Amino acid sequence: MTRWIAAGIGFLYGAIYLIGVGDLTFDRGADWFLQTGVVSLERITSMRSPFLFEGIALAEAGWWVILVSPLNLLLAVILGVLLAVNLHGAITLWREPRACGLSSAGSASSAVPALLAGSACCAPSLLLLLGMPSLGVLAAFFGYLIPVSIITLVASRVWQRRLGAPRFLESASHAQRVGA
Repeated sequence: MTRWIAAGIGFLYGAIYLIGVGDLTFDRGADWFLQTGVVSLERITSMRSPFLFEGIALAEAGWWVILVSPLNLLLAVILGVLLAVNLHGAITLWREPRACGLSSAGSASSAVPALLAGSACCAPSLLLLLGMPSLGVLAAFFGYLIPVSIITLVASRVWQRRLGAPRFLESASHAQRVGA
């Protein structure tokens, strides 16, 4: 059950990331439409800003309008999967700390890096919404939050595994029986 919840939240995070970068939007039109541009390596790797890539196609499917950008999709999948795996480990460590040889305080601390790294997409939007005067100064660093969050999520998962969190495809009770 924990895997499905974590996978659902990871998928939702990936979709929110694509909405945040403008690759996924909604429109009232009910048309189905596909328009492709020139597909070349140069076009695929062309950046609008740091770690934000140009699209190679536009697809409308009812209410959905999708700008197809392979590298933005790849980043959304990477961030969503890393968040799901970290969330699964944090929930498992929180729900079954003894199965991993931890106290409940140690298991709760494993979620902190994942929560901090998950703000890479939403923190700039939140600052913009709040009208922070420092937004102009911080805007130069927003593009670099993506690699920082990937590194942080990977480090968090390594830390969780060292604490005894199960793999994503096994439960904590199975890991305890196997002796992992």
